[in-house]
Amino acid sequence: MTIKSLALVAAALFVLGPFAGPGAQAQGFGMLGKKVVTINRLLPPTVNLQGKRIRIDASADAVKGSGAELRSLLKTKLAVMIQKDPRFVLNETNPQTILKFSVTNYYTEKWTEKGLGKASRDAYRGKIEIAYQAIDVATHSALDSENLVETAGYQPTTVPFADVFNRSSKNLEAEGSENGCRDQLVDEIVDSMGKRIAPTDEPIEAQLPGRKLEPLSDLALAHRWGALEEGGEKMDKFPKPEDDSYREYLIALAKEAQAYDLTREFNDSVSGKRADIAPQQADDDFQKAQKLLDEAGALYKEIIGENPKEKEFRPGDARTEDAIAIYAKIQRYRDENAKKLGAKGVVSGKGLAKTPGGVRSPLDQVLSFCSNGVDDDSIKDYIQSSDFMQAARATKYKFNFTEDPVKLSQTCKTNGGIYGRMIRQRLSGAPATPAKVPSGASK
Repeated sequence: MTIKSLALVAAALFVLGPFAGPGAQAQGFGMLGKKVVTINRLLPPTVNLQGKRIRIDASADAVKGSGAELRSLLKTKLAVMIQKDPRFVLNETNPQTILKFSVTNYYTEKWTEKGLGKASRDAYRGKIEIAYQAIDVATHSALDSENLVETAGYQPTTVPFADVFNRSSKNLEAEGSENGCRDQLVDEIVDSMGKRIAPTDEPIEAQLPGRKLEPLSDLALAHRWGALEEGGEKMDKFPKPEDDSYREYLIALAKEAQAYDLTREFNDSVSGKRADIAPQQADDDFQKAQKLLDEAGALYKEIIGENPKEKEFRPGDARTEDAIAIYAKIQRYRDENAKKLGAKGVVSGKGLAKTPGGVRSPLDQVLSFCSNGVDDDSIKDYIQSSDFMQAARATKYKFNFTEDPVKLSQTCKTNGGIYGRMIRQRLSGAPATPAKVPSGASK
């Protein structure tokens, strides 16, 4: 090898530094072919709507031409999103809450960006603005009010083509066509409205380390969080604290992801989506989730101290700090809902109405409501609620076709037959009342 060749090799090694050979490379996330995992955390709604019977009032008078079509599309998509939460019922004639929104601005446009010389390209961009309110029907007061804005597609830069390699796939899809831009605006603004009244999943991307930790990172990609936590804790520590911080990072990520999964199971139970999760188990899941997040937060802070130069550790620390406020809001909403149910005679410390002898069957609860003069809509809300199903499971209640209709008729009078039919439908898994299709939606 010539002196010139040796000089070139030396220069290459100098430039590549720790990436020149496997023995010299420190533990980390790497520069090329990074692995990223997406996890979802549950976010509580902006406002806790006590009135679960909802009507949607929509307008788009400010939008010329396609206003009626846009209004109908947004209303239908919002209705479908709301119906994913079984606690909410669309009711056009007797709502407790009215969701009002008006499209105040909407456009998509084609943009031509000129580059160097004769180079140029066409792209689409758009914007939608909505005035949104949640109105309590009984008091005519605004429970929630906000001006919501979403943009999509190409955003001009001061230097032509400067961000061409940094555009997200989402932006590229929206700027590729007018339809793509429009679809993204509609989906984003509906999501913005929906998350104000119902829990939503927020996707989070987290970097995964490679080299000796690659087998553990593969567990994260497969969402095997329990195995990842166990494997990381059993693995021998790296001699250098800054190298070992990446092993501890994976343990913290595993704890964080498990907390989010448990929180989702808790929400599915209290909302009635998961009948197989008992109320006590749901409460235990929620408590365990908070404990796991506390442990993850402590680990993130520890590894930031061990390896302060690694910026990818900081988002995890920020997320677990955010979790304090998030879980406080979830707890507050639980307490508010329990208080409201308690006012109706449903003690929901564990989600179940009780008598001195233990858990009260859902039939006995309905009969108690009728005897105490609880209004018709509140009784129907109870039959549609998760508390009804929790009580049914706890007491192993089954509708007795010989005795129960007589009890309902004697105690609830003319409404007894309606409640009996709703109870049978609820126990069979069918909707307690016919689903209503919002105006503008196709049947």
